[in-house]
Amino acid sequence: MRYVAVPGRGTARWLLPVGRPEIGGVLESWAPFRLASRAAWTAVRAASHIGRVADIPGVSVLEVEGVRGTDWSALGWRWREPPVAVIYLGTPGPRRKAVVHLVERETEQCRAVVKVPLTDWAKAAVLHEADVLEALAAEGYEPAPRMLHADRARGITTQTFVEGHSASRRLGPDVWRLLRSLMLPGENTSLAAEAEAWRRELGSGANLGVPSRVAARVIDELTDSAPLPACWEHGDFTPWNIKRLSNGGCVLLDWENARRRGLPLLDAFHFLHMQDFLFEGRPKLHAVEIMAAAVEMGMAPAQCLKLEAAYLVGAYVKSRQQENAERARIACAALELYRRKAA
Repeated sequence: MRYVAVPGRGTARWLLPVGRPEIGGVLESWAPFRLASRAAWTAVRAASHIGRVADIPGVSVLEVEGVRGTDWSALGWRWREPPVAVIYLGTPGPRRKAVVHLVERETEQCRAVVKVPLTDWAKAAVLHEADVLEALAAEGYEPAPRMLHADRARGITTQTFVEGHSASRRLGPDVWRLLRSLMLPGENTSLAAEAEAWRRELGSGANLGVPSRVAARVIDELTDSAPLPACWEHGDFTPWNIKRLSNGGCVLLDWENARRRGLPLLDAFHFLHMQDFLFEGRPKLHAVEIMAAAVEMGMAPAQCLKLEAAYLVGAYVKSRQQENAERARIACAALELYRRKAA
């Protein structure tokens, strides 16, 4: 089947079927945050609508084998006709995957999303998300997709598609409602318990470099065993992983980094610090601006500042593990700001 490869940052990111105007809903649901990328994507959508996407400068036309002959019902497709497949290729790296949007021909609605891992690490992440989504469904948690199928041998999963638009970059009331929905009533955790895990992951001794020694000193300060309300920690709580629905609600996507009984507010700090990293390229501290909301959720102001330090330690440790040197540098610089403020 003929597809048009739409590039992004030097590599193919979208594979769009040629001559299929019914994919417009999928394209409309995705919106870049950078102004230049948003303008380029608007042009792609317009060209697709009139059947001219192959004429856009810089794209390539290619044959994608296997799409036409795929048994979609074996992957959880429950509708009558075979779907139209729109393929998004994730960011290159150790967790890269293909995300296949399945559009029903008759209604032109996207009904399902198939995740196909392209690496072993991505396979583990996709299957972890399937476990999380099943656990959330068992707990009656609503603001998340639902699993339709999981092929555990190949690591391929199918989940419901969520129709909506990405959240704004601001921590507005709708986003705070979503954060509060992640709380686990009656369950507690503590900074001290998490600090011990970070200490093991970071390592110790003379082989630690200067940035790691900064993180280790902060870990030593996070020994507070006072109970904190526990929550589901999403792990990648960002505007592009939040869909705003037409009824005013929100749904949270991409649960591949999630875990149960995490510390509160870490997702709120991730929401802000990831934007600092991607759009600002410099470190900041955000405890003061979210302190009022933290108090409403049952935390003291001093705990809010420590939770920001906890988030930054976790971000630094994870960045080292993933060999993301630039993000590790920014996280360490923010930890230095925290140490100066806490001194």
